[in-house]
Amino acid sequence: MFDDFDDNEAGSEDFFSQTDIDETLKKFNQLNSDQSIFFSEEEIEALSYHFFLNNQHKDQMTIINHGLYLYPNKVDFLVEKASILCMGSNYEEALKLIVLAKSLEPYNAVIHKMEGEIMCDLDRPSEAEESFILALEFAEFEDEEFVVDVYNSYGQLLSQNEEVAKANKIIEKGLKRYPENEILYNQLALNFISNSLFDQATLYFKKIIDSNPYSYLAWYQLGRIYEMTDLKELALEAYEYSSLANKDSKNAFFNLAGLYENKGEYNKAIENYLQCIKNNGDVYPYICIARCYLGIEEPVLARNYIKKAQGLEDILPEYNYLIGYSFLTEKQARKALPYFEKVYKEDKSDFAALKGILSCFSDLERNEEIEAIYNELKFDNKELIIENWKELASVLYISEMDSLLEDLIFEIQTIPECRDDLNCVLNVIKYDQNPSNKNKEVIMSRLIHNFEDTLESVKLFCHTLIDEDEEFKNMIQIYQ
Repeated sequence: MFDDFDDNEAGSEDFFSQTDIDETLKKFNQLNSDQSIFFSEEEIEALSYHFFLNNQHKDQMTIINHGLYLYPNKVDFLVEKASILCMGSNYEEALKLIVLAKSLEPYNAVIHKMEGEIMCDLDRPSEAEESFILALEFAEFEDEEFVVDVYNSYGQLLSQNEEVAKANKIIEKGLKRYPENEILYNQLALNFISNSLFDQATLYFKKIIDSNPYSYLAWYQLGRIYEMTDLKELALEAYEYSSLANKDSKNAFFNLAGLYENKGEYNKAIENYLQCIKNNGDVYPYICIARCYLGIEEPVLARNYIKKAQGLEDILPEYNYLIGYSFLTEKQARKALPYFEKVYKEDKSDFAALKGILSCFSDLERNEEIEAIYNELKFDNKELIIENWKELASVLYISEMDSLLEDLIFEIQTIPECRDDLNCVLNVIKYDQNPSNKNKEVIMSRLIHNFEDTLESVKLFCHTLIDEDEEFKNMIQIYQ
């Protein structure tokens, strides 16, 4: 029921502001000792909504059951109870309630929509399809969000059963009603993506663009397909057209910025991330902008933008990483260390935080702590070492902790799937220690045949090759 709740619906805001939830909660707390307590329908709905928002599903079920005791067979309460049962995966019990509700209000689109969703969960696709068809038939007076959700669920059902052409036709019907609905365009793309039909997706969205060159949503989805198939330059072009066709195409600007950031074109990335910020709720782009400023070694500007995303401090580890790395960029390891420790304390599997700690210890020449952490990981969390061996090796190499580095290399040599990467790392280290043309040629050759892994190794173990060697920089521009 609450999946379709809209704060902008007429009367909803007035009702919830007038209901004295504290007084109603006092009455609810007396229910255990006195089942005869009376609640109005409005009080039951207010309490149910309150418990839903606070994830108190047991209390929500209690008040809905009491509501059905006071108002037997009230359809809204039956649907709500079915929704609560679905959250606990009790689909068969939920279906019984929906069948009862349908018998009471056979033309209620909400009931048919929920029945379709339950049938999907029960893996009964034919019956689910029938329910979605009826939901759309009776949804004449429902709002856009509800109708789009039905089309979306129906399309997903067909797509998951590999009926892509039929799924597309269903979504296209939705787009005739709502031509610029982003959710429906996302589902169109997902129909192809989930079935790995990337070539067909490209042709499909190109056809839409041929008939409407200003379809910013079609350009955006075409960009996504290109990006997923590693056609980065074509993706850039598609996202640019999407952003030109609609200056409010936030997703296009965001993806465009991400591609520029990955290319190391940080100023262009910043320009596009700024275009994503349209209202007070758009705070994550500030984190991305801060990341780009760190890429061009502007730690003060990075911190200024991080502060704009302060609401993410306790929910996004990257917030603390970036502050930490901004201080590391300024060689202020003591200031950086607490930010990494805060994240690692909460999640011992977070290697990004651990790497920050190790980098601080390296700058502070606290090699004993690095050795202690390494030995502790070998004993308690060897998987974390294996998964992140390359970055860990770079810290040990920079810290000149040769014995630990040799120990790590010996460990990685025993893993067949890591050997090629390890050879690449050893070749980069060899060049770093002896920058001869012969050693550089080995790296250049690897760069041509294995671009991503080789570039990563050079960034970790010999950044001067990227910063100072024009031939190498030109090679990156060619293959990036």
